[in-house]
Amino acid sequence: MDGPSIESSNLTRDGCAASSHAEVCWVFSLARCGCSIVAYAAAAPWQVPVADEPFGPWDRTGEPYNYPPEQDELRRLYWDVDEHITPQVANLATRLFDKIAGRAGRVVSKHPHDMIKPEEFARHLPEHKAVFLLRNPLKRLNSLYVRGWLKSIGPNHDLPRFKLVAQRWLDHPHRFTFEQFRADAPSFFGAVWEAWGWSFTDDNVARALDYCNNNYHASSAKLGTRNPARPLSEKKNALPVEAVELYLSDPFIVELMESNGWSTDRNEYV
Repeated sequence: MDGPSIESSNLTRDGCAASSHAEVCWVFSLARCGCSIVAYAAAAPWQVPVADEPFGPWDRTGEPYNYPPEQDELRRLYWDVDEHITPQVANLATRLFDKIAGRAGRVVSKHPHDMIKPEEFARHLPEHKAVFLLRNPLKRLNSLYVRGWLKSIGPNHDLPRFKLVAQRWLDHPHRFTFEQFRADAPSFFGAVWEAWGWSFTDDNVARALDYCNNNYHASSAKLGTRNPARPLSEKKNALPVEAVELYLSDPFIVELMESNGWSTDRNEYV
């Protein structure tokens, strides 16, 4: 099968004329769930640009992103309307995605936040495709503590936010876990591309794996120097005991962890 190309970006899968706008494929997640490496590696085989948290609270028109000025306009507008996707927000986002995509004709949008409401996404961006990525909640929380990202941790050790996003993950038709990525990256990327409607070859898979093996995303687009095979979050446990006990006493979390084969033994996290 042939990979995505500029020529094919204006056709649907059945060969009919498609929208003149860029094709936008999303990775929804939470911070420290692996969405950076997944988004960038999935886009790498075709050098598809990545829109890295364009709805986030930061101006990313400078280094290392260098996004068009519409990104700063978009995040200001989005936050001015209390984090809702309105027709105006959707139109501005479309202009931004078109510019970031450029000649590639498509863009991968990474969104490790709980801000975008699924119903608003479906209503105002119906042509966009998405996958949802989740991670063992205690491994994910440990990553935040190890890095000292305490301002990113919400009340009750971020449990309410994780449960909100985990329910969205359960409701999504194309859901994956970071652990699946680590266990079988070739099959993982194939499934992600299929969810986006991208054709791919073994060479595309090899290029994605090459990206994973040679890049460590310390933070978003910022690359670190650690061994990609051993993330910092797996080097040591930094979780407070009360955080572990809080998560493992929540029936929703316990059921989620057990259904995904994630250990509920507190001794593995303390």
